[in-house]
Amino acid sequence: MKKFLLIIAAALCSAMIFAEGERKFFGYQFALGSGYTFYGDPNLKSNVREAMHSGYSRIILYTDAGITLKITDQLYFLGGFQTMLDFIWKDGRHSNHASPTFFGGLQFYPGIGNLSFSLAYALGVRHDWEGLSNDYETVKASKWGNGFRLAAEYDFKKGSGVIPVVGACYLFLPTGYDNYDNTLAVYFRLAFH
Repeated sequence: MKKFLLIIAAALCSAMIFAEGERKFFGYQFALGSGYTFYGDPNLKSNVREAMHSGYSRIILYTDAGITLKITDQLYFLGGFQTMLDFIWKDGRHSNHASPTFFGGLQFYPGIGNLSFSLAYALGVRHDWEGLSNDYETVKASKWGNGFRLAAEYDFKKGSGVIPVVGACYLFLPTGYDNYDNTLAVYFRLAFH
């Protein structure tokens, strides 16, 4: 009987969390996913290619956090911070990269279910920590670049409350010296409206 009551209580709590209502003016959101960065720096590309051919391990994580401000039911202002973390390692050697980026723009729901598209201005940098030989470690940062971020997302629920979202984004970011990083990411997001 206790298990049955716990299941009923969990179902009621879930129903209240995912209950529909009109979206509020202010919302916030968090995402976690993975992706791939096509680095523009030829030396970095060469180092990563060599490490991957030598059997290095790799993990790529994408995270973001942001806010939304409701302009109309179909149009929102979007602002936030994203980062792509690329860790490559083997036997004490490593080639790690982090690309923190601030973005701000518009999110639009064209009326195709709960599908949305966004276009945002992006300002970011790439940090590199490379220790591919045992002699020394190189730590450097690219120049700050002004680029753009495109995203497509699907909300699994309309209205307010906790909204699960899946999405994909593309980030184009100049990193100085005629080099451009192109990042693709897919993610799962929890939005709170």
